[in-house]
Amino acid sequence: MKKQKPKIGIVGAGKVGSVLARGLSDRGYHLSGIASNSLESASQLARELGVGTRVRAADFIQDAEILFITTPDRCIGEVTAQVARENGFKRGQMVLHTSGCLTAEVLLPAKKQGAWIGCMHPLQSFANKEHTSERLAGIYFALSGQAEVIQQAEKIVNDLGGTSFQILDTDKSLYHGAACIVSNYTVSLMHWASRLYGKFGLSSDEALTALVPLLEGTLQNIKEMGVVQGLTGPISRGDDITVKTHLEAFENEVDKSLYSELGMYTLGIALEKGTVNQEQAASIEEILRIDNRGKSS
Repeated sequence: MKKQKPKIGIVGAGKVGSVLARGLSDRGYHLSGIASNSLESASQLARELGVGTRVRAADFIQDAEILFITTPDRCIGEVTAQVARENGFKRGQMVLHTSGCLTAEVLLPAKKQGAWIGCMHPLQSFANKEHTSERLAGIYFALSGQAEVIQQAEKIVNDLGGTSFQILDTDKSLYHGAACIVSNYTVSLMHWASRLYGKFGLSSDEALTALVPLLEGTLQNIKEMGVVQGLTGPISRGDDITVKTHLEAFENEVDKSLYSELGMYTLGIALEKGTVNQEQAASIEEILRIDNRGKSS
């Protein structure tokens, strides 16, 4: 007889909670309830998935064998403490949050009531609450916490079509910081480049339409060749004259400083790739460092 999957409750019907709820429901998990600070959000998601909805997590938490707290980071401790004050947790229950930065320590009130605690962070960006469960397929999840929770989380990740890996609490901030560089700062770079394109007449939409294929091509290069071999552009070629003309075209110090700092890092990749020699690297470094100090060469 096939073992029945554990009942799961979700606190937080935002972007992460919504896609996780869809993923679990699609994979045959029974959702015992969905709670959220916003009754409208919880009700809408509950109706979609055919499950019960509650404003307070304590209203259904006793029925859940596994509880996911998918609220914003700043609310996780508050939610956990509130449920604990109402004696909402039970012995043997598994309580996880989905924060990439916080450790399981924020769930200590649940542990004190006999629950196992841990973290399961999806290494993916969720821009809205409408993402389908396919957004979870093929992605990585970072797991931490008590061994019993990690073991169960590995099964859930496998059911979701993902891949899991364990991370130490001491490494979580570094892990999440690196993820933010890739996800959040890519948006910042596109915003920056789009703004610069506006200086010669392109609208924001036109700039985005022009730049997205470039970004997609770069990602494809990285996927096919790796990060180092996927590097292209003037620094990769040792083209110091082009780098200098770029800096001269920027009208403010913020643009020059950002370009120079990123250029210095890129120069290290070019050296690793072996497409520039030490003489070329020294010339580019001099241009980048001088301009980054706000001086002219």
